Amino acid sequence: MDSATWLYIALGIFLAGLIIAIIGVVLLIVGMKEPMKEIKGSANKLKERADKLQLEAANLSHHANELKEDIQMKTEKVTVLIDAAKGTMNSVIDLNASVRAITKNIASRVDHDRENIAQVNEWSNGAVKLLTLWENQRRTESNRPTYTSPSLRNEKQY
Repeated sequence: MDSATWLYIALGIFLAGLIIAIIGVVLLIVGMKEPMKEIKGSANKLKERADKLQLEAANLSHHANELKEDIQMKTEKVTVLIDAAKGTMNSVIDLNASVRAITKNIASRVDHDRENIAQVNEWSNGAVKLLTLWENQRRTESNRPTYTSPSLRNEKQY
């Protein structure tokens, strides 16, 4: 066989291989059409889910920001309330201190007044004794017979 024949046989084998390769590629492409549609549909569904998740995440972020603002406002109100309670507590403490000071002052005055009361009792007892003595003297003077002249007695009878 000559080399031209071999060349034709090689060319035929090459063309047969090329045709088989082309048919294989066409069949591969045709066979991949359905799975590609399914993949495309799955990708679209995945994209829709991702969009929904993104929307949900945005809503959650919005709600989280609202809650954060609400918590900040309530924290400020609670802080004001706590400050007011501390102020009230301080006022009660100050009031308690004032009451203690007043009570202490009253107690010291009462102690001082006890001394004054004792003095007043002494003076009043002395005054009572003087009054009693004076009344006793007066009674004794009124009980003493007084001398009257007989001539005056006679005049009185007229």
